[in-house]
Amino acid sequence: MERRKNLRLPLRLSGHLSLRDGSCQETETSDIGLRGAQVSRAPDGAVDQVCILNLFVGEVEVSSVTFEGRVVHADGKGLGIEFESMDTKDFKAFMAFLAQQAENAQVIYREVATGRIPLLMDWSLFASGRKQRPTRPDDTPAPESQPSDPQPTGG
Repeated sequence: MERRKNLRLPLRLSGHLSLRDGSCQETETSDIGLRGAQVSRAPDGAVDQVCILNLFVGEVEVSSVTFEGRVVHADGKGLGIEFESMDTKDFKAFMAFLAQQAENAQVIYREVATGRIPLLMDWSLFASGRKQRPTRPDDTPAPESQPSDPQPTGG
């Protein structure tokens, strides 16, 4: 029984998979959606490892998108990867690509509107050493967590 909440499209995209253990290999998707992908070539011991998946998307103009994720299962078909975060610019390009590939692009847009997407961040800020708060799909900053101790008020 399939428990996915997001649409998966049967797309073959080539790319590279890097695991926390230092292994890196070429891979190809068998299906992909906004929150995850099934990729080929499952190395032993990959389940529960954090990974970086870099995929080449597009038809006329090919670009790469990078996902930070976690290997959630492995079987004879390959690895199941759940996307945990990605760069906001990559996400916009990826979302547009999937919408073009889907029979009904509105399904993709509904998933975005309901927040069923990876955590979005401006990864260029990490490269510069500055921190950045996660964002929501509408480009408004995510609310900051509340402090654990209430702040005293005057009185």
